[in-house]
Amino acid sequence: MTPAPDPTSVLSRSATRTAGTALAAVALGAVAWWLLRLGAHDATLVRWECFAGTCATDDFAGAAPVLGALALLAAGAAAVPLTRRATPGLAVVLGAGALLAGWSAAVTDGLTTEQAVRRNVLIAAMVLALGLVAALWGGVRVLRGAGLLARFGGRTGTWARVRDYESGTGPVVGATVHFDDARGVRHAVRTRVPREAFRHPPRAYYDPERPDDAGRLVVVVPAPPLTAAGRAAREQAVRVLVPLPEDDLPGGGPGGPGRTGTSGPSGSGRPGAPSSAGARGAGTVVDALERLQALRAAGALSEEEYAAAKARVLAG
Repeated sequence: MTPAPDPTSVLSRSATRTAGTALAAVALGAVAWWLLRLGAHDATLVRWECFAGTCATDDFAGAAPVLGALALLAAGAAAVPLTRRATPGLAVVLGAGALLAGWSAAVTDGLTTEQAVRRNVLIAAMVLALGLVAALWGGVRVLRGAGLLARFGGRTGTWARVRDYESGTGPVVGATVHFDDARGVRHAVRTRVPREAFRHPPRAYYDPERPDDAGRLVVVVPAPPLTAAGRAAREQAVRVLVPLPEDDLPGGGPGGPGRTGTSGPSGSGRPGAPSSAGARGAGTVVDALERLQALRAAGALSEEEYAAAKARVLAG
């Protein structure tokens, strides 16, 4: 029997992987900048040999623009889970900025003249300006989606789960948000949430003074892990942290193990102590015992709660 991983460590590893993805995107972006700048700077030094309508060169600078564009695409792909809608604008700014830097350095080094690169500079400058606008617009959306604006507003963030969503076609729908505040008190607040919150675990940013205030509650969906295994591990960790009555896990009471609910939905039995009927419905006795052991190993059940739930399972 393999014990379930600690949900806190799972979510911490997820944050570590996110940081690694960010570093990879920055590294690829730096490579793209260097290659594009090199291609623009050394363009006049590259000697091409043409034969039968085909031109080639053995100078690395001749291939630098193409390699730089590929590196830029790779950097954008790595950054998409983090920068989301700001990614296209950031990629355009990076690429246009590298070309402008290369042409400017070439003029300074006497490799070309301002007149020769004026047209290219004007086009790149206009593209850069458009990229900045797109990056700023997307950046605001990213900051809002990541909950940074809510944190700046004094709200506290925690993992949450959503249920009972309304039918609709828009990107935002009504739903009930379940979360535990810093004191371990369960709350169930009806508010508007991103539709994406029903596919990936969201975070709820609440007012510490008024956790049940729907007007002050902000629900955002962090960038999900890139792999299916990572997404499944995060979802399972959040299920352990925020158990709900309908969960097919022992201990899925209204407030979860060791918690008290203030505005959560009502449930049968005391929190953290599944009934024998719930244990039988979850599967065989062995399966139920394995899940109980996994929850105890994850810290979701205390020794007393584990012993009581185990006795109920064995009693049938």
